[in-house]
Amino acid sequence: MIFNIQKCSIHDGAGLRTLVFFKGCPLHCLWCANPESQSYQPEIMEIPRKCIACRACQKVCSEAAISLQDGEYRIDRSRCKKCFRCTDVCYAMSKEAVGEDMDVDSLFQEIHKDRRFYQQSGGGVTFSGGEPLTQPDFLAEVAKKCRKNRINTAIETCGYGNYEAFKKALPYIDSMFIDMKHMDSKVHTRLTGVGNEVILDNIRAISTHGIPITIRTPVIPGCNDSIDNIEAIAGFIKELQNVQEYELLPYHQLGVSKYVSLGVPYQLEDTAPPADEEMAELVRRANRILQPCGKRCFYTKNNKKEIIEC
Repeated sequence: MIFNIQKCSIHDGAGLRTLVFFKGCPLHCLWCANPESQSYQPEIMEIPRKCIACRACQKVCSEAAISLQDGEYRIDRSRCKKCFRCTDVCYAMSKEAVGEDMDVDSLFQEIHKDRRFYQQSGGGVTFSGGEPLTQPDFLAEVAKKCRKNRINTAIETCGYGNYEAFKKALPYIDSMFIDMKHMDSKVHTRLTGVGNEVILDNIRAISTHGIPITIRTPVIPGCNDSIDNIEAIAGFIKELQNVQEYELLPYHQLGVSKYVSLGVPYQLEDTAPPADEEMAELVRRANRILQPCGKRCFYTKNNKKEIIEC
């Protein structure tokens, strides 16, 4: 299941890229910027500012789950059965269905539309999520088709999945971005809902396949931004084959509105992004461990890599 296809991205791989977002993830990170990616089932997102109060959605709702609230027709999620009739008739697209089943050929056709941009920029397609590794058969087939057509293919992943199932896709992958949130499994469980043992084992296994890997850590103040945690992750990276870069991603609140659209609470509402000085210090500490091994840590500011020497 796919929930979004984003064109002409300059992140998550070289050149201009098409980002394909798989729906469904075994992790439920407190700071997730794409909460609509977590469920493996289609969902309804509401965009209240688009509501024109035409009542079309209310008229077709068999559960009487839609009512007027402050001039907008909103869904009572406790009553909603997700029949999607409201999204079918919402002319203003105030209510949208998120999540679509696609077959390999249909998805590849969308990817192939941008081939000219890939050729001109050295770009390609990046499979993201959600978690693409938990849809291994589909991932392998579409990645194989991309390789056959000489389209550069990358994966952005949390690293959680059945290695024996997804390893068949790895021969068709040109690069990977793998998240590491915390080295303490108990803290990892508190932050994401699962421990990190499967993730660490998978990273070790993937690193033997010769695929260039960038490890990433989203830096969330009060959650995983301690120097001890970043140094522990750098120490883990230090021993890995085919990992040359460690990227720290400053926390942001760009996805908060999506929680409102899904009708779910956002737990880090009072969390502010880390200061540049904090990011620089974390990069510096990681590079003390990584640079002697020929690896490097950085964070991106204004689309430019900030590499602070140790």
